[in-house]
Amino acid sequence: METIEWRESFSVGNVLMDAHHQVFLQMVKEFRETAGEADTNTAREQIEFLIEYTAMHLGAEEELMQRAGYPDLAGHKAMHEEFVRKVRTMAAALDTRPDSLSSDEILQLVQDWLVTHILGDDKRYAPYVKNLSV
Repeated sequence: METIEWRESFSVGNVLMDAHHQVFLQMVKEFRETAGEADTNTAREQIEFLIEYTAMHLGAEEELMQRAGYPDLAGHKAMHEEFVRKVRTMAAALDTRPDSLSSDEILQLVQDWLVTHILGDDKRYAPYVKNLSV
């Protein structure tokens, strides 16, 4: 799996959302560094951070899209809910069977999210939020 580095072409034109997305990219880098070596506690810490950070980011992003009058807010929000469901499923798996989830699986989920959502779907709202004050 290729490491994704921030490039200006990933920008959605909003300073806050770009900063949030850069944190996601940094998260992938850190998850990659521990993948294969991480123990259950590390995987739990990673998934807990992912849950907390995702909730904060998605809430801020949805608020921004609402302020900007983004016409597909409902569809975008549905994508967010699906991602949150996947993350919570992983967290539940860790709670019931601590050895059932690896850092590799967390890394795969986050990187897939970056590629398909942040670097794809989020670009659709870019014209609406570009330079909108945070």
